[in-house]
Amino acid sequence: MTWIARFLDYFLDRPWLVVWMGIFTTALVVLGILGQIHVQGDGAPTRFEIIALCICAGVWIAAKLFFRRDLTEEYLMGFLFGIQWEFLTEPYWTYLPDKFNVLVWKDIPLLMLPGWGCSFTLSLLLSNFLGRLFWKLDPLKLVFDWRVLLCDALAVSVVGILGEYSYGIWLGCWTYNMPFGLGNSPLGLGWEVHIGYIIVMFWYGTTFRVWKLKLEGALPVKKPSATPGSAP
Repeated sequence: MTWIARFLDYFLDRPWLVVWMGIFTTALVVLGILGQIHVQGDGAPTRFEIIALCICAGVWIAAKLFFRRDLTEEYLMGFLFGIQWEFLTEPYWTYLPDKFNVLVWKDIPLLMLPGWGCSFTLSLLLSNFLGRLFWKLDPLKLVFDWRVLLCDALAVSVVGILGEYSYGIWLGCWTYNMPFGLGNSPLGLGWEVHIGYIIVMFWYGTTFRVWKLKLEGALPVKKPSATPGSAP
């Protein structure tokens, strides 16, 4: 994973570049959303949209009230990753119009963006819990450790599959247009769904942890190797 660390370090060691990239990307996203948000049906949010939005807000509020944990950073980064995921994979899902009235682009519901923030946050919390439970490790100190990545894969599989079954299959909020023809897993979902969740969670979890370490000034620093003849 050394190449991943070097790639991230390139940007993290240049905060001005990260800031300008963030401003530019955010501006494009905001302009796109403001220009594309539209409604269908009677224009009012459906009952499902209202309940799901309350669940997203409820997780954040519960963490703040009962665990004294502020999940704002996790939510915001999950929101940004959700935007990328939804826009990049838009052809692979069809959201049904009777469940969503407020859309952000084509048939992508606006609700899905905060929904990804909540989903990624829950996956990250579960992954951290599994790492401490089985190996008593701190994911922030072992960002690229295989055990952290394994916990990420297990956590997002649990949270993602629950979401796919509850919203996609049970409530029938969307249908699948799997592009690669890999067939279905024993759980009845396309293998592309499982692979996609794991890839994005690796991306999200690793980026978030490295970013946190960088902000806290806690990234491990390699000591320069001693040159011949130098004092010990």
